[in-house]
Amino acid sequence: MSAIVEVKNLSKVFLSKDGKVHALTDINLAVEEKSIFGIIGMSGAGKSTLVRCFNFLERPTEGEVRVEGKDLSVLTHKELLAMRTDIGMIFQNFNLLMQKNVIENVMLPLRITGTKREDAAKRARELLAIVGLEEKERAYPSQLSGGQMQRVAIARALANRPKILLCDEATSALDPQTTQSILALLKRINGEFGITVIIITHEMAVVREICDRVAVIEKGRLEKTGSVKEVLGDVE
Repeated sequence: MSAIVEVKNLSKVFLSKDGKVHALTDINLAVEEKSIFGIIGMSGAGKSTLVRCFNFLERPTEGEVRVEGKDLSVLTHKELLAMRTDIGMIFQNFNLLMQKNVIENVMLPLRITGTKREDAAKRARELLAIVGLEEKERAYPSQLSGGQMQRVAIARALANRPKILLCDEATSALDPQTTQSILALLKRINGEFGITVIIITHEMAVVREICDRVAVIEKGRLEKTGSVKEVLGDVE
């Protein structure tokens, strides 16, 4: 199976009042198409910075990121925006618009890309059925549980039929039972729709539960990468 995301010799340096901060140093990894890939590390290890480099929300200081073989550094702004529609993203804090109801939140990416309102609503209802929230389309985020809000966020991330879904600490704010249900949903989305899922987490149990392969990031460096058994097999 071919790699859908390739990272070569990637480094990211931030400038602060105290000087240079080396957030990432010489990262090399490949994520296979249609896989579930975990990136694990402690808080501050650099994993969220790395995942933001996958869609160039953060531009690497050095190195290369290729998505479906395309070097992101040579894309025009318009080409980069088009490419980002192929990459959905969900977050720990859900990032829903509180003043909009559920269906409006899911429709938002479609409306931004120019989809007609009626077509966007049809697609949103399809997605709400997939995540099990078809009866909540008129509810507002404040009326939902954390797990329900994350399901809305997942539906919204799938709106433009992405090929990759980035999950940045997507279960960290959820209780264990809700975490299990969200992981089961992500696994189903991966299996049914062939979407590559990349999970950023500090929770080893999440990686063990759902991932095919895993990379361990420590202090901005890639320490290990391989199958979950190879990397975490000796860790309880």
